[in-house]
Amino acid sequence: MRTPDGPPSGTSRRDLLRALAAVGAVGVLAGCDLLAAPEPDPDPLLGLLTETRALLTAYDQVIAADSQSAAKLQPIRTTHEAHLTALTAMISPPTPSATPAASGAAVSVADLKKAEATAAKSAYDACLATTPERATLLGEIAAARATHVAVLS
Repeated sequence: MRTPDGPPSGTSRRDLLRALAAVGAVGVLAGCDLLAAPEPDPDPLLGLLTETRALLTAYDQVIAADSQSAAKLQPIRTTHEAHLTALTAMISPPTPSATPAASGAAVSVADLKKAEATAAKSAYDACLATTPERATLLGEIAAARATHVAVLS
């Protein structure tokens, strides 16, 4: 503002309007999440983690239903449990997820063999696509799953 007798003093109306416009723009942008940081992409290994949980559930079902196969299947199940622990430590899932619910369909050793073959391929593909820091664990998981297919044959 100008006083009739001297130089400008204080804040002019233009300065006030500019400040209000800037505050309003920030408020609008914040309301539209334009200023918020984008959410990180989910870890590409979450699918492998889910698949490992599903394998554990399937092994539990077969072991419970077929006591004759339990001695052969328990060491494989233990291996999958160790893989689940290692994967969980590596990728830190964003939210705690429940173990997959047991399906109503009966699971057999033949079904386990099919699931292991699919899981071995998934682990192999993940190993090739991951970072060097993760490749060792994923390679070990892929090799173990391929061995499980042979044991189940």
